[in-house]
Amino acid sequence: MSKTDARDAERPDFHRALVEGIPEAIIVSTPEGEITYFNPASERLLGYKAAEVIGKSITVLVPQQPGRRADPVKWLARWAAEPEHEQSRFLDLIGRRKDGHEMPVDVRVVEARIGGAPRFLITFRDNSVRRQEQVAYKERHLLFSRILMVAEDGIISVDADQKITFFNLKAEKMFGYRAEEVMGQKLDMLLPERFRMPHAGQVKAFGTSKDASRWMSDRGPVTGRRKDGSEFPVDATITKVETGGRITYTAHLRSSAGKTTRIGKAD
Repeated sequence: MSKTDARDAERPDFHRALVEGIPEAIIVSTPEGEITYFNPASERLLGYKAAEVIGKSITVLVPQQPGRRADPVKWLARWAAEPEHEQSRFLDLIGRRKDGHEMPVDVRVVEARIGGAPRFLITFRDNSVRRQEQVAYKERHLLFSRILMVAEDGIISVDADQKITFFNLKAEKMFGYRAEEVMGQKLDMLLPERFRMPHAGQVKAFGTSKDASRWMSDRGPVTGRRKDGSEFPVDATITKVETGGRITYTAHLRSSAGKTTRIGKAD
C-alpha cells in the first residue's frame, strides 16, 4: 500500500465514503431486526429512502413468505451466530421492493458492535438473473433427462469412479435392474466378472485419450450381465463430457443378439 493510500484509510470520512459509495446494498439492524442504517445502494435496489425504513423491522424488506414457518429475523440471528468461517455463507431469501415487486436475494450477515451495541451487518444482492438461469438450467436438464429416459437405446452414465449416475428405462429392461438398484453402484456389476478388470482399465484409458467418443467394440466385443446372471451381447458406444472439472462417461447400448461381442478383453 502506498503512503497516499494509507493516508486515505486514516481519514475520518473514509469508511463512511466507502460504505455509501460501494455498489453493494448494505443494511445495519439490531438483533431484533430494527433497521439502523440503509446505504444509497440499498435505496436503489429496494426503492425506499433511508428515512422511510430507519427504525422499522427488516421484515419490511424480507417479509415472511406464505407457507414458510421460518422467521427472517431468526434466520439472520442464526447465521450471525455462526463461526467466522461460516459467516460468509449466503442466505437465499425473498426481498420485497417498495413497489411490491418481489425478488430472490442473496443475503450475507455478520454480527458486530457499534458504540458497544450489537448489530447485524447485512448485504443484499438481487439474485433474479442467477435464479432464472438456475431454473432454466434445471428445466433443460429435466427435458434432456426425460428424452434420454425414454430413448430406444439403453443409456447408462457413470462418474470418474465408474459409479452409475444415470440408468434409463431401456437399460432397466436390458439388465433387469430398477434404476434405484444400480444408482451409485460400480458399473462392473453389469459385466461378467471375467471382463470387469480389463474394462475398468479401458474406461480409464479412454478418459485420458483425446477421443470424445468411440465404439466400445473397437477395443473388443461387448457383453452385458443381467440381474439374473445371464449374459447377452450388445453394440455400445461410449462418450465423455467434462463439466466443472468432473468427467462423466455415457454408454449407449443396443442388443446385438446373434453376434459374438463382449465388454473388454479377458487377456
